[in-house]
Amino acid sequence: MKKYHLLIIFIFILSITSYSQSFFFGIKGGSSIGYQKWESFNQKPVLTYHVATFWESYSEDNPLNALYVQLGYHNRGSALRNAIGVTIYNEYYRLPTRNFLFHNISLGLGAKKKQDINDNLRSFYSFGLRGEYTLNTNLSKYAYLNQRMSNLYYPDDIFVKKWTYGASVGGGVEYMFSELIEGLFEITINPDLSNQYDQPQLGSIIDPYHPGNTTTVPRRRIKNTTVEITIGIRFMRKVEYID
Repeated sequence: MKKYHLLIIFIFILSITSYSQSFFFGIKGGSSIGYQKWESFNQKPVLTYHVATFWESYSEDNPLNALYVQLGYHNRGSALRNAIGVTIYNEYYRLPTRNFLFHNISLGLGAKKKQDINDNLRSFYSFGLRGEYTLNTNLSKYAYLNQRMSNLYYPDDIFVKKWTYGASVGGGVEYMFSELIEGLFEITINPDLSNQYDQPQLGSIIDPYHPGNTTTVPRRRIKNTTVEITIGIRFMRKVEYID
């Protein structure tokens, strides 16, 4: 049920902000480059995607400033590449690339500042805050490896934080195709301010490399940062007042 809270909030915001005034609405999406910090080291980036629907305020008296609300599906994550493993016989080998993905629903609120380049083209920069809910992950595909090694070498779903929050900073351009239809291109950086994953220190774990002994798995916290490259289309709902 919790995963519907962001949708309810999104609809409520639209209902109170779009009453009797002009605004833009549309859809956008594109490529995402996910980064994660795993406690004391950074993972390799992973290439994935995102898609969102949005609403943006518009005022003829102040057309270069706007507020926005957006609701979207955003993949967060990272990759483990060129890692070296060791067998119980102390033989080293290169591990295959492994991607770690968190599939999130994101609600964002923010502001945009624009500047005219010519009659049809505007540049803008934006800043906003996000709240996200994790629908699911792909971590279950690594569960058998953890069981095989009797160790939580890879992240496990039981330590995933379902609710996260963060910021969005970016910029781009808007191109006017007609009075009521525009295209957009933007690049945003989306750092999380809370942990996506928090695994406490675990003791008395069987050491797969030293049979009969136990080891301690240190605490692991994971935080997301995602770069999103986006294209989209905007439609204006124009309200005209007649005396």
